[in-house]
Amino acid sequence: MRNDKILLCLACVLCFLGLVAIYSVDPAREAGWSMQSFFGRQFFWNVFGWSLFIFFALIDYRVLVKLGWLWYFLLLLALGAVLVFGESDETGARRWIFSQSVQPSEFAKIILPLFLSFYLSKNRENIPSYALLLKSGFWVFLPVGLIFLEPDLGTSLVLLVVWLGMLFISGFGRNHFALVGLGLGGIGAVGWSFLKDYQKERLFTFLDPWKDPLGSGYNVLQSQIAIGAGGLGGQGWLSGKQSQLRFLPARHTDFIFASWCEQMGFLGGVALILLLGFFIWIMIRIARHAPDLEGKLLASLFGVIFVFQVLVNVGMNMGVMPVTGIPLPFVSYGGSALVVNVAIVGLLYNIANSGRKKVAKCRFRWDYQQ
Repeated sequence: MRNDKILLCLACVLCFLGLVAIYSVDPAREAGWSMQSFFGRQFFWNVFGWSLFIFFALIDYRVLVKLGWLWYFLLLLALGAVLVFGESDETGARRWIFSQSVQPSEFAKIILPLFLSFYLSKNRENIPSYALLLKSGFWVFLPVGLIFLEPDLGTSLVLLVVWLGMLFISGFGRNHFALVGLGLGGIGAVGWSFLKDYQKERLFTFLDPWKDPLGSGYNVLQSQIAIGAGGLGGQGWLSGKQSQLRFLPARHTDFIFASWCEQMGFLGGVALILLLGFFIWIMIRIARHAPDLEGKLLASLFGVIFVFQVLVNVGMNMGVMPVTGIPLPFVSYGGSALVVNVAIVGLLYNIANSGRKKVAKCRFRWDYQQ
């Protein structure tokens, strides 16, 4: 079976499981398809996202890559608008526009890879060089900084990892990464003073959640209890005290993996992780067989995003990673995140179809002088 067909099937299955998981913890699920329920809104975003899939699957991805600067400046405008006109959530973070229906920072997960694919392909003769390292870092840290100020630490980290992934994939060496490490250390020391109190508590809670079990450690401990309560085979769909009696916070967003494991057990959790892992493996295969540099970079950077999000979300549900608000792709509730994920599937499908026609003859950490 071809990579593009496998990718499409896996994405559809994951979206379906996401709807099942959200319905199971939706306090308004009796409303069914109504927009008054999380399930109803997520179903609408599925329909909208898969409509966009057709556009991204059919248009030549090279056209979108060539418009890299346009997407980049539109992203900066949107992120600036959030800081000025955005709407706050319960934590006081200003991340939303249009009545909390659109989160512009999520769209950075598709725009930044498009921009970096364009920027790197246009500067391939400078790879690897310190000049390109610093210039690309500058362009990446502008949106990262704006998102950090919202504040949205999770998405900021995702974009930072995208840049690091680009450096590794394109063949930057140890000395370059040593310089990056020094720079990030300095930025991290300065950025610590800008973190909100709840963000600092989340990081401290990662080290010792039992220090404040009814406060900052509550979310992580309830998540661990939910996963443990699932046992091998789970409590059953629509069952489980932690998720159904609402002891588990953010059970439809950040901690949906814990609610899934409580209902479906260890076996259900492993099955979901294997599906996501298989999806990522197909992404890597598409990157390896892409017909040109732009396609290889774009597919690879999307793969970096999915790997990081899955590892962090599952890790924070299990208490082995700090809670950063990173959603589980296709499964966590959220319209902006879902639409971006499905759009990425469309671009990958596009690249895979192009790759069947012509495969570039180069290594995975590619020779840019091909």
